[in-house]
Amino acid sequence: MKCIVSLLSFILLLLPPLVSGSNVTECVNIPTAEVADYGIGELKVRVYTGGGIITRFVFSPFARICFGGSLDVEKFIGYETPEVHEPAFYFKWKVFDGAKIFPAVAVGYDGQGYNFVNKSYLFPPKGIFLTFSQNVLLEKLFVDLGVNLSKYKEETKMFGFLSTRFTLEELVNLAVEWENIGGENDIQRVNLELGLILAKVVKVDLLLINLNKGTENIERQVRINYNYKFL
Repeated sequence: MKCIVSLLSFILLLLPPLVSGSNVTECVNIPTAEVADYGIGELKVRVYTGGGIITRFVFSPFARICFGGSLDVEKFIGYETPEVHEPAFYFKWKVFDGAKIFPAVAVGYDGQGYNFVNKSYLFPPKGIFLTFSQNVLLEKLFVDLGVNLSKYKEETKMFGFLSTRFTLEELVNLAVEWENIGGENDIQRVNLELGLILAKVVKVDLLLINLNKGTENIERQVRINYNYKFL
């Protein structure tokens, strides 16, 4: 944990001053149709099983388009020698902002998976995706759904995903998602996010993975989100 704190402290010192937060661009593992506002960057650090850590950097040089990348380091925390995997590319284009009865639409690519075993990821990357987001019933209640083409067990397959998310008083956000719909039971997952908004630019998420596979298989993860202005 000291390594994570030190790494984050170093990165934050190099970044420009804080600004107001951006839109919700993802739930636990699935993308929403939102992108960060123009000139805003996102830094996300996720800690997962076995002391692994994923650092993702995304920036929005245009009003509807964002670019970025991520780096997965297994065994970053602990006594074993860390294993660094190839950096992954990230891209999202918000094609349509949405309207009262029409959802927002975005397309993109996410090349980052995690838990690398036998030359493949147990949690495969989303790959190419198409996602829709719609505000329903309450002001800050949203539903997201979409499809993605992902490489899993040396095959490229199409999956579906679905989520619902809600923000309460700009203090707490909740999200439940169902990913990899249409795949085998071992890859379908129901996940939960409980986020605490510490400031307009800093949020800490507790992520619970595999809720559909019994309490003994639930994986707990932590994700730290930081937004800043680079333009």
